[in-house]
Amino acid sequence: MSAIVGSVDGPFAFHPVGGEAGERIKIPLSQKVVRGVEIHRRLRDVSFVPDRTRLVPRVDLPVADERLASMGEIIMEANGGSIRTRSGDRAHENGWWPSRKRGRLQHWEGTAQRFALLAMECDFTVEWAQSEPCLLRFPIGDEWFEWYPDLLVRRFNAPDELWEIKRDERQLEDERYRLKLAGADEICRRVGIRFRLVMAHEIVADRFHRDNLELFAARRFVNIRPEHMRRFEAFGIQNGPSTTYGELARVIDPQCPTRGAAIIQGLTVLRRVEIDLRPLLTNRTPLCIH
Repeated sequence: MSAIVGSVDGPFAFHPVGGEAGERIKIPLSQKVVRGVEIHRRLRDVSFVPDRTRLVPRVDLPVADERLASMGEIIMEANGGSIRTRSGDRAHENGWWPSRKRGRLQHWEGTAQRFALLAMECDFTVEWAQSEPCLLRFPIGDEWFEWYPDLLVRRFNAPDELWEIKRDERQLEDERYRLKLAGADEICRRVGIRFRLVMAHEIVADRFHRDNLELFAARRFVNIRPEHMRRFEAFGIQNGPSTTYGELARVIDPQCPTRGAAIIQGLTVLRRVEIDLRPLLTNRTPLCIH
């Protein structure tokens, strides 16, 4: 087991010291609760007065191990990658996708998870997203449950989010499965993480949105020359942050506006341009320069 160093970057900002690829670390969730003062106060029963006479010897406890005092644990890869991957042993499609924001290959399973990665890559509010980020183990009564979130989303100035992605409501008919998700939701609430149950239709609105996500995410590694950035930044200083898709493309590359549009798409992934990708894009589509 590697040593774990805490960080203020977020609930999942735990880094192993001297860890190697493939190594996994365990984070007791009871430690996460006491990290936030406000959460600690909310969980504490102020009406209960501590009294040492109420202490019970450890040997008299029914199960004398760490699970008795812990809400559960989070297990994640030491290198921050996907903890669970599939390669050909599933009925639906799966594969790998390189993310520029995350700086690593992302494993995806099913088209809904793939488009979620594309959407997060183009979302201005998202710092990065990681697929299959961890395993959450927790007890409900005498039974222990295991939950693999589909996505960990880290946003700027907002709590981390754990996503469970489903095609439709029919996948939630199993009562035991709903109980597991309810337990995961409560655990996330207590440690300051947002639990989100996301349906496929919430990720991609329509075919225009789907095509735009495919196009912009495909330009994440586009070659942006220094002269392109000079024109981009000079235009923003002179004209302000608000402009249109076509006008900015012509400014970035007057000789080839198509290349200018491709650079805008790459700058969207780099969070220098903010644009709504849900409607059909035209030269008059508004955008914001950052």
